[in-house]
Amino acid sequence: MITFWGAVGIAVGLWFATGWYLNERLKRVHEKLDLVLDNFNGLREYLYEIDPQFDEERDLMTELWASVENDNMSFAGMHHMDLTKEKEKQGFRTLHTTFLDGGHRAPNR
Repeated sequence: MITFWGAVGIAVGLWFATGWYLNERLKRVHEKLDLVLDNFNGLREYLYEIDPQFDEERDLMTELWASVENDNMSFAGMHHMDLTKEKEKQGFRTLHTTFLDGGHRAPNR
């Protein structure tokens, strides 16, 4: 027959085993969720590369990097920050908006 302390030991062992099992399952769920979100971010980056809504931002960043490479003075960085703040204030996405961030309005709304 099982003693009281034997039953307590078995219950504690089952408790830890169940916790370990659920933790391993949760890790796998998080890995799959991270994979899905990475894929959505990849899709977002691809769509942002071809979306004309972001042409102004891309042009300003190109101008900024060209001025940095040529050691010229340019206000493209300042204009880019102003454009980004204005878009965020209006609720639009910017080139650096992640998938989970807000800002889901289309430019024509």
